[in-house]
Amino acid sequence: MENFRPENPKSIKKPFIIQKPFWIILGILALAAVLFVSFNPLYILQGLGQQEMGVKIRAGEVTDIVGPGGVYSDFGLYVKLERFKIEGVQFQVSDDEVFTKDMQPVYVEIRGQVFRPTLTSLKTTSTTDVPVLFTKDEIAKNFINYRQLFTDDSALTTQMDGFSRQAMKVCVGQNDLRGNAVAEGRDILRNCIESELEKLAQDIGLYVNNIVVTDVQASAQAMVIINETNQFLLDAEKAKAQAQKLEQEGKANAVQKEAEIRVQQAASQETARQRVILAQLEEQELIAQRAVLEAQKENVILEQELNSEKAIAAEELAKADLAETLKLAQIYQEHPSYYQFLIAQLNASAIKPTDKMMIIPEGTIPQLVLGDSVIPTYQVSDGTVPSEK
Repeated sequence: MENFRPENPKSIKKPFIIQKPFWIILGILALAAVLFVSFNPLYILQGLGQQEMGVKIRAGEVTDIVGPGGVYSDFGLYVKLERFKIEGVQFQVSDDEVFTKDMQPVYVEIRGQVFRPTLTSLKTTSTTDVPVLFTKDEIAKNFINYRQLFTDDSALTTQMDGFSRQAMKVCVGQNDLRGNAVAEGRDILRNCIESELEKLAQDIGLYVNNIVVTDVQASAQAMVIINETNQFLLDAEKAKAQAQKLEQEGKANAVQKEAEIRVQQAASQETARQRVILAQLEEQELIAQRAVLEAQKENVILEQELNSEKAIAAEELAKADLAETLKLAQIYQEHPSYYQFLIAQLNASAIKPTDKMMIIPEGTIPQLVLGDSVIPTYQVSDGTVPSEK
């Protein structure tokens, strides 16, 4: 106990003691960190690229579709901004055995691009040719239902692989081998596959573009059948062309003969028409002649009536003229001596000084006596009986 010495209070070190307010602040910061990590209360100045669309989510619900491009912020309970690319995703699909309608296997390979929708993407075209675009509600609904396809290119490529195989089987199976393998058949096949892919992609809110059928190959055995068919079709086309040529020539000859017949018919019709016109003219001439005859007949009747009237008038005139003569005849009849006297006087007056008269017995032939000193002669003058000289 003798060697014990008490320690100097100043030389004793006191332990480090953390103050209580520090622990409170630290706890608050830790709680804030836990809350921030657990509830995602905000995001600040998150940007989107020119080929990105953003989906604003709050408490598990999509509140808005934004983009492409832009910077966005939000504060709330469980908020976040998810994004998806809108640039085209290339896909290439091939199938070694796609069976045709006639059960022939063919190799088909197609390529194309699939796009995730934007607010300016063409969804479809209405019956009135008005473009129909994707809406925010449609994009939000499809994003919720097919989120992996919107955010993962490999998942989208796998999905398009299945869609393409289905479209190829549907379209190839609609036609026979030749209908799928030849050039014109490939165009029909491409249009069919594009149409089928558009319907399948539209059901999950996507759209396709630039669909091409890069290869269609038939088996060697099928190619033999195609070549034989093509040769048969070529021969058939040649025969058809020859038949068409003969048909065209026959039609040309028929047209020429028809033209000749028409010319003849036209000539016959013209002749008949001329005959009709001539008959009409002859009929008109006959009508005119009949009119003339009728006029002449009327004139003759009038003339006959006139002549009859003239005859009656002449008869009356003759009666008037003969009245005196008839009176004289009555007088002569009543007085025969006077009648004999007038006859003798008339005969005497009819003899001229130079006349010669011979009185010969009845039944004798008269003789002509010529000369200056023929005797006997009797002179007749003044209507008296001549004396004998």
